[in-house]
Amino acid sequence: MNDTELEPASIDELVKEINRFETIISEWDESQRCVVVGIQRAIEDLHKEALTRLIKNIKQESMPVLRQAVEDEVVYGVLLYHGLVKSPLQLRVQTALDQVRPRLQSHYGDVELVSIKLPDTVEVRLTGTCSHCSASELTLSQLVEESIQDHCPEIKQVIAVR
Repeated sequence: MNDTELEPASIDELVKEINRFETIISEWDESQRCVVVGIQRAIEDLHKEALTRLIKNIKQESMPVLRQAVEDEVVYGVLLYHGLVKSPLQLRVQTALDQVRPRLQSHYGDVELVSIKLPDTVEVRLTGTCSHCSASELTLSQLVEESIQDHCPEIKQVIAVR
């Protein structure tokens, strides 16, 4: 690095600066905050369009390079924020199960993820009263399977294992 180049700010420094600005803006009146939000949205839309074009160009040249870039947690976080990548499949399945868990628990049951079998199958285990309930097939298909497929459209089959 030569003398004229600046060292990039650390992620922690950038987050502190964002938080500092958010604190200042929170004290402004609503019309002033609306202006800031409008500018923020316009900048984010511009960044999303630029990132979309960049991803499209990188995909055409080298998928391995794109995969490697997305492994960087900051790159992944920004792309996720803009909706340009999905959360990991396991996280989305767990989110789907967490969504149905309160209803199952209200009947003294639960569900756990056993495995994900790519490309399109998830194995789950119904536990507690759900494991031997006469309505467990209905619970699986109407509640668990539907929630998983809503969060993970690539999953085509949800199998209950014992």
